[in-house]
Amino acid sequence: MTDLFDLDALKRRLAAAPDGAAFERLGLQTVVLGDDALAALPRIVAELVAVRRLKGPVAILSDLTPKLYRSADLADHVTASLAADADVRRVTLGAPGHPVHADEETLARATRECEGAACLVAVGSGTVADIGKVIAAAHGMGYVIVQTANSVNGFADDRSVLLVSGVKRTTPTTWADALVIDTDVLVSAPVEMNVSGFADLIATFTAPADWYLATLLGMDDTYSPTVVALAREQGPAVLAAAPHVPDADRAALAQVAATLTLSGISMGIAGTTAPCSGMEHTVSHLIEMATMQAGHEPALHGAQVGASSIVAAVLWQRVLDELADGGLSRVVVPDAAQAEAGVRAAFMTVDPSGAMGEECWRDYSRKLARWAGAGERVALAARDWPAHDRALRDLLTGPEALVRALRSAGAPVLFSEVRPPADDATARWATASCHLMRDRFSVADMACFLGIWDAACVDAVLSEAARLGSAA
Repeated sequence: MTDLFDLDALKRRLAAAPDGAAFERLGLQTVVLGDDALAALPRIVAELVAVRRLKGPVAILSDLTPKLYRSADLADHVTASLAADADVRRVTLGAPGHPVHADEETLARATRECEGAACLVAVGSGTVADIGKVIAAAHGMGYVIVQTANSVNGFADDRSVLLVSGVKRTTPTTWADALVIDTDVLVSAPVEMNVSGFADLIATFTAPADWYLATLLGMDDTYSPTVVALAREQGPAVLAAAPHVPDADRAALAQVAATLTLSGISMGIAGTTAPCSGMEHTVSHLIEMATMQAGHEPALHGAQVGASSIVAAVLWQRVLDELADGGLSRVVVPDAAQAEAGVRAAFMTVDPSGAMGEECWRDYSRKLARWAGAGERVALAARDWPAHDRALRDLLTGPEALVRALRSAGAPVLFSEVRPPADDATARWATASCHLMRDRFSVADMACFLGIWDAACVDAVLSEAARLGSAA
């Protein structure tokens, strides 16, 4: 077995972090990444059950999407390898031909069917892994994730993306005890899923700037340079691997897997997804929500995040120019009543019931209240703006470079290239409304509070992103 991830070294590094990064939050105890990593699974499960003195069968959670391991069914292989030493219970989610969604009904059924197990082994996508986190947290059982593709970074954090009243919400749940990533499984995964995971990583070249600005202006006090370094330090290596991802090159897929794992861990120890999730993720979430509300299956999350990151990078250029021109002296506090009406109207277009608007206003109103009290922090930031401008530019990568990286990996750059594509109206709505979805402060919020995030600016940003993507 080739172990390509040194978790012990990472723990030592975090424990010595000068900015007090919360090493104690790291609940992931084992990461096995490399060739023949699945061979370690029976030992990992047995030790987990023994150390925690757990009683009951091992539940194997999966969906109906085919997953292969050396030309055999992966879930069957996992079942057979564990059945030699333990009672095994198979729990299968979803319906043939339909992806699983982490909605209330699915969560309730999965939690019920896994009750009484000593250990849960999730074999599936990021959604299956997220559902497993909810179950493990509810029942206090041991939890192991067998990663089936390089699709997202959420395998390695302690949060789940759930559907609440039709709105995508990132919810604290629990860490997996162990993460097993076998390169034979990654090589057999659909190319578009591995490409999607690479595209998801492009957010680390824009999102940390959102996080820095939020902390600077008193909207979020969690910013950590150590965590940002952890999320971004593999950037050059993963960009170098990009051209080889579509070819299912073993070394390239292992590099992407390791970087996704670091990305997930960075979010978990920060206690927030902010190190790797900013404006670009909310745009993607809104497109997914609108697509599902219309009764269609959404595109791969990471693919949309990659295209959305280009939009975020273009907007950052405009916002930095505005801030360099003394923009912080012109910020405004929106009227709460008008803001509420705007939030509800924005989401009424995709959910006439009003449930989505109610859920989004609940989060956005908290952000608005913090902004109303941020005047002193805003004034302090304005006094030393050149230094903050340099810090932000160091955290950002220009949209042209991001376009080149996505193109080199065969990932979508334009919303029209994502499959299924987002039509112009949906992409425009998601971009214009992304800051209204949650209480996380992003560059779109900054543009709004600067008074520049109007219809003309939205159109200009989308046009520039489309121009860059078409020219590449």
